[in-house]
Amino acid sequence: MFDKDFESVPYTFWETLGQYVYGYKENDEFVYIGKGNGNRALSHIDSKEYDTDNLYIIAKNLEKFKTEKKDVQSFLLESFLISKNNPRDNSVAGHYKECFIMAKFSELFEEFKKDQHDNFEAMPEWYTNNYEKFAGRLNVIVIKSGNHLMEFSTRQQMQPTIGINTEGDVSLTVAVHCRDEQLQMRLKQLEQFCAAFEIDQDKLTKTGAREIYSIDDGNMTADLAFNFINDFYS
Repeated sequence: MFDKDFESVPYTFWETLGQYVYGYKENDEFVYIGKGNGNRALSHIDSKEYDTDNLYIIAKNLEKFKTEKKDVQSFLLESFLISKNNPRDNSVAGHYKECFIMAKFSELFEEFKKDQHDNFEAMPEWYTNNYEKFAGRLNVIVIKSGNHLMEFSTRQQMQPTIGINTEGDVSLTVAVHCRDEQLQMRLKQLEQFCAAFEIDQDKLTKTGAREIYSIDDGNMTADLAFNFINDFYS
């Protein structure tokens, strides 16, 4: 269903799942269950020869269960069991019931793509004026009332994303989809791209646990971000 390099599933989709639990089924029975975030659920396709048509998301957005609660483990399990069994005498229906979905991955992804398609109805002026820089390079674009996001296709294991809000603030990040020696090589390339725009390498900062890097010289503009994209894919 999806390319084995995972590039056909955008990170904006994985972000909608947050911390999740997934499983692979064969003959209607689970043969593997795991947890993770990002594209972790696809990491077994090669090693175990799984098919994403048999991939299920059991629960999502489990970060809602705050880790500072002393009984977070039992609280989560209790909520799951109440959601699954709907016991007659429980006065509370269960917390964060919407997290426990047991849904086919492919169906969730199709719903996500449909929602993104609907967002193409109104395009901002900066998009139409710079279309030649985006054409054939966009993976996902999300247009909302206050925030706009463009996620571009992966090139050389690197995937840029531009965020623009209605206040004119612009963010530029690059996700690097590799590890170890390859990661270091890609980061060197990224530093070279930044240097071409006179952005010092200390302005390239990791934004979280995953290999996603923010590019910010303190004065990021839409024109600078768009020109960076144009140079990146040239």
